[in-house]
Amino acid sequence: MLVGVLATIDRHPVEPLPAEAPSSVFSAARAAEHVERIAEEPRPVGSAHHTETRHYLLDRLDAWGWTTEVRRGVGASPSSTGTRQLAAVSNIVARLPGTDPSGTVVLAAHYDSVPGSPGAADDGLGLGVLLETARALSTDGSAPRNDVMLLITDAEELGLLGAEAFVRRHTEDLGTTVLLNHEARGNAGTPSTFRTTSPNGELLRVLSAAPGTVANSAFEAAFEALPNDTDVTRFAEGGLHSYDTAIIGGGAYYHTPLDTPDRLSRSALQQTGQASLAMTRQLAVADLTAVPESGSELVVTTPWGLLRWPAALEEPLAWMTLALVGLVTALRHRRGDLTLPRVGMSVGVTVLVMAMAGTAALAVWRTALAIDPGQASVEVGTVYHPEPYRLAMASAGLGLLLVGYVLARRRLGTPALATGGLVTFALCGVVAARMAPGASALLLPPLLPVVLGHLLATLLPARHDLARTVVLVLALVPAALVLGPNALSAFALGAGMGGVLAVVFLSLFAWLALPLLGRLPSPDSRGARTLRHVLVPALGIVLVAFLTATGLVVNRSEATPPRQEHVLYALNTATGRAHWASPREPDTGWSRSRLTEQPAVLDESFPWLDGRRLFHGPAPATDKSPPRLDVVEDRRGDDGRRELLLRLSSPRGATGVGMWIAGEQATVRAATVGGRDLSVDPADEEFGFVFDDTPPRGIEVRVVLDQHQETLTVRLVDRSHDLDSVPGFTPPQGVLVTPTVAVTGVRTL
Repeated sequence: MLVGVLATIDRHPVEPLPAEAPSSVFSAARAAEHVERIAEEPRPVGSAHHTETRHYLLDRLDAWGWTTEVRRGVGASPSSTGTRQLAAVSNIVARLPGTDPSGTVVLAAHYDSVPGSPGAADDGLGLGVLLETARALSTDGSAPRNDVMLLITDAEELGLLGAEAFVRRHTEDLGTTVLLNHEARGNAGTPSTFRTTSPNGELLRVLSAAPGTVANSAFEAAFEALPNDTDVTRFAEGGLHSYDTAIIGGGAYYHTPLDTPDRLSRSALQQTGQASLAMTRQLAVADLTAVPESGSELVVTTPWGLLRWPAALEEPLAWMTLALVGLVTALRHRRGDLTLPRVGMSVGVTVLVMAMAGTAALAVWRTALAIDPGQASVEVGTVYHPEPYRLAMASAGLGLLLVGYVLARRRLGTPALATGGLVTFALCGVVAARMAPGASALLLPPLLPVVLGHLLATLLPARHDLARTVVLVLALVPAALVLGPNALSAFALGAGMGGVLAVVFLSLFAWLALPLLGRLPSPDSRGARTLRHVLVPALGIVLVAFLTATGLVVNRSEATPPRQEHVLYALNTATGRAHWASPREPDTGWSRSRLTEQPAVLDESFPWLDGRRLFHGPAPATDKSPPRLDVVEDRRGDDGRRELLLRLSSPRGATGVGMWIAGEQATVRAATVGGRDLSVDPADEEFGFVFDDTPPRGIEVRVVLDQHQETLTVRLVDRSHDLDSVPGFTPPQGVLVTPTVAVTGVRTL
């Protein structure tokens, strides 16, 4: 366990370098100056500060000698049965031409933020890294071999729209491209490259040479389970070989008004930047044509660097591990240490106890939420001070695991229980390798040395008991080095799923280590056994309760930054009624006073949410004008189809507008919005879109449809983020997360 703690400490971020650091190196202090300028206020798409940020970025890059341009277009979300998200995007591209390019090295980040958040981390961190890296590269004194590009995308927060527009129109002339994407899901922590595209052999070789890098193939599977995405999804679809790197500590500040420059970790900024600069310099002189042919590898982080192995070996290694476990089982059975039925029962016990450990950890968090639901952040569902809860969850899970082990050992014996654990984990490795490639990267590296240790210990004569113990202890060292730091990383994903995942990692190590307790002398007296079996669990319960209570105290509203509120306002001009609404259950006095009704679908007021149930309540109506829809052309063809050319605008100047046509009224066969042709599925129950960064004159919408009713009723909406414009609105003491004001209307054509 000590080895695991030391390995975790080794992963802490580095010290930030001052502004006086040599010009050739990355300085967090210099990068932070850009972050402070960029994150002065929120910069959602279409806002004034969004435009100002674009000008600032261009000015800085121009001053350092980069060739810059703004590539404009319309980005669109993938085709789906729900509302399509579109936006007018302005991607920034800056170039340093290479002397003999074998391809292009791209550094990427996005410059928009969610409404209401200054976005110092998301993605001010990425912008600070790109600007300081660009400055450092401009001082190198010689041109790189490969072309180097900065790609600063727009409208990432609206659905990766800038990346989609870039990939759709601007990737043909890049040649072989390696892209480094910079993101944040919090404001602190060690940056982790949580996914790479495949083939990734050459990518991981370069990553391994950079200072302080962290990567794990198993976390790619975890990322797929999160409700987050990054531009790399679109870049990968466009064939760009990509790294996706992010910090995930301090998740309670993510997408909130508290994501400010003063709260951004300078250590995280330094470690992200110095690794990116080192990788860029290495890739700038490499033969990038080797990347597509470099094969696929799996990776896990160790204190001495990244451990890599061919992905093709994943399943063979899993089967080999299972075969070695079978050999250990056979040898122990032959020696009479265990029976096969007991091994089978031990497998069931292992599965049950591991599940109970994860459940106990989750129960701690659910209990804390039941007592004080308002402490959890809106976006990630974690707290400002998670440390007491992490300790409580680990204590609950490991304590229950220990109790289960002691009870099972009395009936099944240490050899059978230890062997059953090995069988269980080896089977999990095989299933993971077959069903979720890469997921075994956190299981096989710690498990295989332990299995080999058990095999060697089994082969040693019984008289060499000390040697057998030493072998088993040494075999646990790789497990501690891998599982300890990754448990800490899992905690950073959030108190719910992340906490359970972290406790599972810790429980895996504990279950592998607990058989060593069977080699220690135990008290024989009945009193000593009673004391151990009663007092120890009681102390464990007291410890968990104390840690949970500590978490509640340090995360109470008076002791933390403001609580978070997610509130929407909508005025339906057709009915004259207005609503407060939120997808989050009201958990503060302010939200409960406004969200007085049970969840319901409010598509007439919030049509872009596509049937999502909302907590809601009545709100004061305003005199805001509804969205405007003008008919420019109305043609009816000989085939019975109707073609409409419309202009959609917002008289109140909202930058987001949308419209919906119900399927029972008409089947939309083709559509063009803001000059962007959209793929349309005639089987969809409804055609609808929202378009952001709408110019004052509005956008043109062309639709071709089969009309089923004599008249066509179109639902309209415009969106802004100015809750202060609502009459009588009094801001809560808490933090408003992504505030939205919507005005809806209807137009009959």
